[in-house]
Amino acid sequence: MHRRELLALLAAGALVEGATRHAQASQAKYTNEIALPKPTFAGTVSLEEAISRRRSVRTFGTDPLPVETIGQLLWAGQGITSPDGKRASPSAGALYALELYAVSATEVMHYLPQGHRAETRATPDLRPKLKAVALGQASVGAAPLVIAVAADPSRLSQRYGARDLPYSRQEAAHAVQNMLLQAAVLKLAAVPVGSVDGHKAAQALALPAGQTVVYLIPVGPPA
Repeated sequence: MHRRELLALLAAGALVEGATRHAQASQAKYTNEIALPKPTFAGTVSLEEAISRRRSVRTFGTDPLPVETIGQLLWAGQGITSPDGKRASPSAGALYALELYAVSATEVMHYLPQGHRAETRATPDLRPKLKAVALGQASVGAAPLVIAVAADPSRLSQRYGARDLPYSRQEAAHAVQNMLLQAAVLKLAAVPVGSVDGHKAAQALALPAGQTVVYLIPVGPPA
């Protein structure tokens, strides 16, 4: 290899390393961990009724959602539902490429499926930033809670190679539908938002390197 080519390669490597360090340095630190209220496993609404109720609703009341409601929604998306660790929505190879974040006016909550817990951090209101990277969709800024569904395709790469990205997006769709049906059962307004710049949304939320936001779900009481 010529000296000029070697210097160019070293410079490129330094840039990549610097970018990685910067991404890691900007990752948010969570300051508190909470046990979420135990989710409800049996309800009074049938699956068929939940499906018939589900609609995309883009107007919301302003009351914040109680923590037990937030926990129930997150459990529907990624909660552990069997002793061997299987979750509420399917995942290719049970490798679970998703992370769920609940964003309110005052904090971000990161769901931890093991033990039905969450880690939280106080923030300024990040919903306007999420609205801006979602083509300005009013529902993202109006809902008292926005659930961000993030994917890390690298968790699937070793087994599935180039299929990691489409499989992670399929996994996100499974989880989102679960949460929308749960919202319908709870008589909440909700809408799936897929038109989002996933990398900019991840930056707004200071997510770990490798995670990108695939969906946003604005959710709240009906207007």
